Amino acid sequence: MRPALAFLVALIIALPAAGQTQLAQQCAAFGEAQYRKLSPSIDRIIALEFPPPALERVEAKAGSQTVSAALTLRGKLTFRNGPPFETHFVCLLDAQRRPLFFYALPALATRGAPTPVTRGGTPAPAPPTTDTPTLPLGAPPALSEPTRTVLPASAVRLRGLVRDLGGRLQLLPCDGSPLTLEDRTPEQELTRALRELTAGKEGRPMFVELYGSREVGLGAGIAALELRRASVETAGCRERFDHREWIGSGNDPPWRLEVTARDLVISLLGGPPTQRVTHGGPQRQDGTIMYQSTEAAEPVILITEQRCVDSQSGSLFAYYVQIRSEGRSLVGCAAHNPSMPAP
Repeated sequence: MRPALAFLVALIIALPAAGQTQLAQQCAAFGEAQYRKLSPSIDRIIALEFPPPALERVEAKAGSQTVSAALTLRGKLTFRNGPPFETHFVCLLDAQRRPLFFYALPALATRGAPTPVTRGGTPAPAPPTTDTPTLPLGAPPALSEPTRTVLPASAVRLRGLVRDLGGRLQLLPCDGSPLTLEDRTPEQELTRALRELTAGKEGRPMFVELYGSREVGLGAGIAALELRRASVETAGCRERFDHREWIGSGNDPPWRLEVTARDLVISLLGGPPTQRVTHGGPQRQDGTIMYQSTEAAEPVILITEQRCVDSQSGSLFAYYVQIRSEGRSLVGCAAHNPSMPAP
């Protein structure tokens, strides 16, 4: 859930420890049911007692729903196949303190914002050494080396269209009303991407995924803190992930990757028929997420959180992906299902 909320009042509500714990458990159970609908690979969401949950009184609208409070809690997400991880969750509540929406914040202890993108001929990192020789196909996407800055606990994930309207940025969220937008990304990466991808045409929209912080006050908007994705050649808010956890693509020759909770689907334009194999769930190796076929040693999918630029469209992504299959290596960019917790 990535609502664009215009918070008018935000006050800390004092609750006894027992009340905080009970409310956090109710929110975790609600969130668990919602996330299981997105992916059968999700097992449990467990509310942790430390640090204690923080409850804020708010006055806001999320679509047609009235939000009266927001509970921030630390929780553990477990999978049926794969290691668990901890992160912060936000639970939006109605006037009777019943959960309305539930979404994950970034795991601040281990992740932050990538550095601004370096466009041009930055080479892709060498693929991991294997016993099978690999043959790179086509020009690799441009990458940048990540330096991390910590995001605040109040950061929320947003998707929508950004426009430059007479020198002022506006964000039209996929599930909300227009908001003023302030670019606080490193070296104003968002503004630069908007200028480059729209060829400087005022008012032309650019689809974005970003982390932002809500501003307090009447008519307040959103401050963009980290740009995760930017494109003018995409379905944008109409893009459907359905049960897919990852979507990846590359060029020369064009190829497409889809990762669901159980399958890897690889399509190569002008090549062999679409390849569909089952996988054993995500594995982590030195910061890389790996999926491997359960039927053979390959294909292997390697996904790294690193700024990636599509070599043809110039679109920005937060993840770099490599496919090793049949002695070849395909490289490209990937997008993660925004309805699921950040990996």
